[in-house]
Amino acid sequence: MGDIGNAIAAKKEQFETWMKSQSAPVEVAIVSAGGALQGSVLGYGLGAMNKTLEAQAATMPGKPPMAAQGSFSGPPKVLALNLAVFSAVQGGLTLAIKKYRGGVEDIQGSMMAMFGAGSALSLVGAATGSKTGAMGGEAPTGAVGIATDAVRTGALFALLNGAFMKVGQMFTGKDSTTDMYYAHGTAMLSTLGLEKYEKNFKKGLLTDDCLLLLNDSALQEVRIPPGPRLKILNYVNATRAQMSQQPMSLAIPVQEEPRQ
Repeated sequence: MGDIGNAIAAKKEQFETWMKSQSAPVEVAIVSAGGALQGSVLGYGLGAMNKTLEAQAATMPGKPPMAAQGSFSGPPKVLALNLAVFSAVQGGLTLAIKKYRGGVEDIQGSMMAMFGAGSALSLVGAATGSKTGAMGGEAPTGAVGIATDAVRTGALFALLNGAFMKVGQMFTGKDSTTDMYYAHGTAMLSTLGLEKYEKNFKKGLLTDDCLLLLNDSALQEVRIPPGPRLKILNYVNATRAQMSQQPMSLAIPVQEEPRQ
C-alpha cells in the first residue's frame, strides 16, 4: 500500500509540475474540463438516486408524488449536465481570478467565481427548456426574464458562499484577507512550482516587504529544503539585479540656480 501511495503522490507531483509549465488559458481550460467531468459523474449519480427515491415514493399508499424542482434535481442526464456546467465554470473562474489577482485567494474571489457558476447554471436550464427556474418556481421566459433569473441566481449563490466562508473564518479564526500581505510571495512560489511552501512563508511572517531581504538562513529558519531554497534565492537575486538596472523614476532632479 505504501508503494502505491508513493507512486500516486509522484504522479500527482509530475502532473502539477506539468500544469505549472502550461500557459494560463490552458491551465484554466484543463481545470474546467476536470470540473465538468467530476460534476457530470456526481450529477448522474444524484439523478439516479433521485429517480430511485421517486419510484419508491410512488409505491407508498397515500403518499403524494415527489415534485422535483430546481437545477439540482431531475433525471440523471439533466442533473449531470447541470452539475457539469456548474463545476466547470466555478473551477475555471476560481483559477482565472486567482491568477489575475496574483495568487490571492479570498472571499471576494470565491464569491465572483460562484456568481458566474450560479448564472451559468440558470442559463443552461433555460437553454435546455427546463420547466422550472434554477432555484425552483416557474421557468423564466423571454430574454429579460432569463437574464434576470441568471443574475438573481448568481447573486444568491455568491451571497450564500460568502456567508459560509465568513462562518468558517469565525470558527477557525483564520482571515483570508491576510493573504494580501503574501500576494507577491505566493506568485513567486507559484511560478517556481513551490506552492507547498506558502505555509512556511506565513509561519515565518515572510511578507512581501521581506522578499528582497531573503537569504539562505532566513529560509532555513522556516524549514525550506536546500533545493527549493536555491530556486527562491536565484529568483530573488534576479529580481534584485533587474531592479538595480531600472532608472530611479522617483528621483527629483536638482535644478541649478541661474547665474547672476
